Order: sequence, then C-alpha cells, then structure tokens
Amino acid sequence: MSVVRSLLIYSLVSILASCASVSEQVSQRPADWETRLQQHQQINDWTIKARLGVQTETEGGSFDVFWQQLADVYEIRLIAPMGQGAVHIAGDEGGVTISLADGQTEYSQDADELFASMTGLSLPVSGLQDWLRGMPIQGEEIQNISWNERGQLYRFEQRGWRVEMNRYKVIADYELPHAFYLEREERPELSVRLLVREWQPAQ
Repeated sequence: MSVVRSLLIYSLVSILASCASVSEQVSQRPADWETRLQQHQQINDWTIKARLGVQTETEGGSFDVFWQQLADVYEIRLIAPMGQGAVHIAGDEGGVTISLADGQTEYSQDADELFASMTGLSLPVSGLQDWLRGMPIQGEEIQNISWNERGQLYRFEQRGWRVEMNRYKVIADYELPHAFYLEREERPELSVRLLVREWQPAQ
C-alpha cells in the first residue's frame, strides 16, 4: 500500500480550486530574461511554507510543506493532516537521506528516485529547488517554454515534467511564483499542485 493511501485519502477539490490556472500568454523570450535569471540565482538561502497536493486517478493526498534551503543544503518536512504521517528529507549536492514516520531511513544520491521508492509518490525534489525560485533547472534541456505578459516564467517542460507556475508576488525585491502545477509526460493521470503560503528569502 502506498504512502498516499496509508497516510490519507483526501479530496483535493479545495486546493485545486485555490490554485486556479491562468491562460497561457506569450512564447517570445523577454528582453530582460537573462537579467531575471541572474537575479533569481542569487536566492541561495530561503524558507518556504506550502501546501502540497498529489492526485492520481484513484488516490489523492495533501501535505503541509516546510522547506529550508541554505546554499546547497536543504531540509524538507512533509506532514500529513491530523498526525497521519510525515516524511523528512535532508540533502545536499552529494545525496539525500529520507526518513518516514515508521522509522525507516534510507540514503541515495538520487533524491527523486529515493523519494518515489520510499513513499510511492512521484515528486521532482531536486528540480523544485530551481523551480521554486521561478526559473528552470540551469544547464538542462528546456522545451516549450513560455512567459506571461509581465515577462515572468509561466510554462515549460523539463526532466519529463510539464511545469506551470503563476501567482507571482514581490518578496524582498524578487518576483517569485506561489502556485505550481506539475504533470508527468508519461503519467497523464498524475498531477502535483504546490501552493506556497509563505516565501522568505534570506536578507
């Protein structure tokens, strides 16, 4: 039985409604795109509080997310409602350790693969470090990229994921997305929604 089923079987209607999408805007690269990238790459230390929803054809789960990033070192806690379970993720460039509420702990150099094998959930842990900052993973192939009318990154495909981000807010002089919608190319029945409640770059 997957962690999604064992932790909770929750309806995601409310979280999906709160993350309503906007229509696609422009595919022309903004003139200041490189400047924006350089600015966002400077966000090295930050904390995020968010709500994560994962939905398949038959199962749905939601978690509170607490993410702290200090340069290449990160710590993530996923907490299911009503004390039904938790996942703790701690990693850096060298690898990641994931611990479940039942005491199971494993280490790997591949965060995404380890997370999927231990929890039954597909989540791009490593990719989110860049996506949360409003930019694609640097140095990796990007497909079908588009921006909104403000020149902010809107949609793209990377690492087999279709990513959409919107609801930008200005936080400490940075324009940062607060709503993320992810789908897996080979798993159209899978959808991941992340709604950021609090975004705090280090000053």
